[in-house]
Amino acid sequence: MKIRFLDVGCGDCIHIFFTDKEGQKRNILIDGGTEEGDVYERTLKRTLTSIVEQGEHIDLWIITHIDDDHIGGILRLLKDEELCKIVDFSRMQFWYNYSNWDYDTGIRPDNLKSVGQAMRLRDFLLENSRVNEMITDQSEVVDFFGARITILSPNHQSFSRLMTKWKMEETKIRQKDSSSLKMAKKNDYSITIEDFDVNQYRSDSSVENASSIAFLLEYNGERILMTGDSHPNKVAARIIDLWNGEKLSLQYMQIPHHGSKSNTSKKLLQSVECNDFIISGDAYNTNNLPNKETMVKYIKAFPGRDITFHITAKNPLTENIFKVDKPQRVNLEFPKGNDYYLEFELGCKI
Repeated sequence: MKIRFLDVGCGDCIHIFFTDKEGQKRNILIDGGTEEGDVYERTLKRTLTSIVEQGEHIDLWIITHIDDDHIGGILRLLKDEELCKIVDFSRMQFWYNYSNWDYDTGIRPDNLKSVGQAMRLRDFLLENSRVNEMITDQSEVVDFFGARITILSPNHQSFSRLMTKWKMEETKIRQKDSSSLKMAKKNDYSITIEDFDVNQYRSDSSVENASSIAFLLEYNGERILMTGDSHPNKVAARIIDLWNGEKLSLQYMQIPHHGSKSNTSKKLLQSVECNDFIISGDAYNTNNLPNKETMVKYIKAFPGRDITFHITAKNPLTENIFKVDKPQRVNLEFPKGNDYYLEFELGCKI
């Protein structure tokens, strides 16, 4: 199995592909990145075009939650008439936590907030594809052609809160004014590792992020933890429950919410064993994600180890996160050459 984390800036778009026991090619997509600039053309569109040209299709598309940096690229696809003519949505299965509450309304002119976009995506998918809703930590474990998928988040409470917010937003979406982008804050890359207080934790309060689908993917005895923008304590609680308090050993782990300091907790770090961590972030965003504070938490949680952070975007900021420290046992990896993704192998040692 190969897993590609596409460079979509500060967002998620992941392509998983493998050959099943019957020799059939299988493709899974997770999210679609943002609508901004040329991100769609150089990542999601390029990936989908390659899949179609190889005579394959998307078997499963997991939409973790409804924020723009996760569904924006899919909305761009819906407006791409040329590509939509050759992409067979009828053969796709979607996992998407959407609201069934129906209200005839317009869509906000901006694409910054979630519910308006989610409504548009919901309506298209219900008409053109097979959609599984209410994906929670109580969903059954799925054997997907030899790949095992265990849902860890959201729990039922977080799912219900999303549905409540969705209903409220959908009723008043006509009257809302367009939001404006917030000014980016100053990043924390000039702070030394020793100066961070890793015991502090400011919890993410986003209802959308709390509803994010997080899951464990297992293939041929190896594991990767896919976290989306999930709340860490909810993921940790499910891991602790399923593994009876034992730590979950991972080949790779996606750091939640693009490396935000509000989405990594002590409880999550104490529930896993891993040396390779993946961050979907570019540092050029409102919250300067990834936060160095987050990465320091992982370094200090696994002392004496060689830790590698795999970052989807290579640029002057991400390359210099540890410029003031240059820690000996911390490695940064980025896409190679002209690649627009980071690629990992899972379960290929057998």
